[in-house]
Amino acid sequence: PMPLAQDYPHAYEGDVGPITGGMGSYSCENHLLPFVSKEDYEKAFETLKRTIDAMHKEGIPYKGILYGQFMLAKDEPKIIEYNARFGDPEAMNVLPILKTPLVEIGEGIIDGNLKRAEFEQKATVVKYIAPKGYPENPVKGVQIQVNEDKIVGEGAKVYYASVDENLTMLGSRALAIVGIADSLEEAEKIASAGIKYVSGEIFYRRDVGTKESIAKRIEIMKTIRGE
Repeated sequence: PMPLAQDYPHAYEGDVGPITGGMGSYSCENHLLPFVSKEDYEKAFETLKRTIDAMHKEGIPYKGILYGQFMLAKDEPKIIEYNARFGDPEAMNVLPILKTPLVEIGEGIIDGNLKRAEFEQKATVVKYIAPKGYPENPVKGVQIQVNEDKIVGEGAKVYYASVDENLTMLGSRALAIVGIADSLEEAEKIASAGIKYVSGEIFYRRDVGTKESIAKRIEIMKTIRGE
C-alpha cells in the first residue's frame, strides 16, 4: 500500500469556501497521518483488500490503481468513494518518494506477481497554485511567471497542470509545488519557499501542511471520537 495522504478540498485558508479538486495535500514520514492509528490504517486497508478479493471471486480480477477515500468516524474509518486512478494532488505526495521503479510495478500488476512497492520514509507537502477566481470564476488566458531554477534551488519540485506550453492558465489548477523532507514541518517550509517564485494572477493556500492546520484537524477528530 501507498503512504496515506490528506488533501485540502476547500478553496480558501481555514477550510472555507467552495470545494475544489484539491488545493494541496500532505503525507507524513511514517506513512500514516497524525490522527490515524495503525489500527485505523489496517481496517481501511482491509476494506480495500476485501474489495479486490470480491471482484476476483466474481470473475473480474482488478489490475491497476485502487484509490480509496476514507473518512474517520467515531468507531472506524468509512469508505466514501473508490477511484480507479491515482489521487490528484495526492499522487504528488507519494510518487516522488517511490523507491520501486514504476515500470516494474506496472509489469508486476500485469503479470500478477507484484510483491511490494517500497517508499522512502519521507514527509511531503503539495501546494497547488490556481488562477484567481478558481473554482467558480477563474481567470483564463493569462500567463504566469515561473522561475523553475529558483524553485529547484530551494529543494522543491514543480508539476505543471492546467497551463499551455507558454504557461498560460487554462482555468483550473495551474501547477503544484512539492516539498520533500525528513519531517512534515521541513517539507512545508520547502514547498512555501519554492512557491514564492511563481507570480501572476494566482492564489494558493498558505496553510496547507502547516502545524496549525493539522492541529485543528487533530482536534476535530478528538471531538468526533469523544476523546
